[in-house]
Amino acid sequence: MHLLLGDGEDPWCLSVRTVLEARNYRTRIVANPVVHPTRFAWRLNNEHSVSQLVWGEEPPVRDDRIAGVLVRSIGWVDPTGWQPDDLAYVQTETQAALLAWLWSLPCPVVNRYPPAIWYQPRAPLLSWQRLLRQSGLPTLEVLVTNVEEEARAFGRRLALGGVAGAVYGPLTSDVHYLIADDEDWSGLAAMQRCAPVCLTRPHGATQFVCVVGERVVWEGEPPLETARLESALRRFAAAAGLVFVELVFAPTSRGLGVVAIEPHPHFEHFGDAGRQQIAEGLVQFLTADLAHRGAGAAPPRASLG
Repeated sequence: MHLLLGDGEDPWCLSVRTVLEARNYRTRIVANPVVHPTRFAWRLNNEHSVSQLVWGEEPPVRDDRIAGVLVRSIGWVDPTGWQPDDLAYVQTETQAALLAWLWSLPCPVVNRYPPAIWYQPRAPLLSWQRLLRQSGLPTLEVLVTNVEEEARAFGRRLALGGVAGAVYGPLTSDVHYLIADDEDWSGLAAMQRCAPVCLTRPHGATQFVCVVGERVVWEGEPPLETARLESALRRFAAAAGLVFVELVFAPTSRGLGVVAIEPHPHFEHFGDAGRQQIAEGLVQFLTADLAHRGAGAAPPRASLG
């Protein structure tokens, strides 16, 4: 069985299920396999790890019968009827159990997220800078400062290059503001007295690209520097430990640069052709022989007794 972890209407889950079932693979879409109505049990020690899932009156499904997993949910709990404090506790316990279980599985998992991404899926672009640089992917120039004159000098330098203003982007949201006139700069200076601000230069129209396994799928016409960028994109995905990741490019003063990263790729950012290629890439990864991935033998089995 292939498990597709996500909402029953998640379009990536539905697309992958369509491709898998067309090839006679059994699938199940489940929002959260470690909570009711799923009956979940996992026993482990230094030598053994074995788990099983049960739905209704169906036969138990042991983890060695799970052929692959697509992760589109981080284990949300229905908040109906919960007190806020109790909900927060149950939510964090559920997420921790699900993350640990996903790392225990011997099958291919898309994505087996590292904890930093699991618990903060919308991390700021700055947190990816080291991996982007090491992978050879260009990014926008960024200034983070609490010094008013540093910020204004950044704006003046952009103006000398014909750029009208700088972009302020809070590190905790996707909202961006153009800082263009004296009132804007004065407001930014007031903020700098409390916390540093993050400034970048404005950029042009964006282009989405998805890395899925070894495939790189561009939305629209691929850029001229496709060969160089695709090699760098594969290096980045491998270094980040992500089988399935979306990046956003935009024109910069030095050519295309990465302006956003999405560890949970958006279905709506790609057209029909791109979606089909991505779904095929996901299925290819999920159904590939584990031995070809260098995964080694499965861990020793133990009975749930």
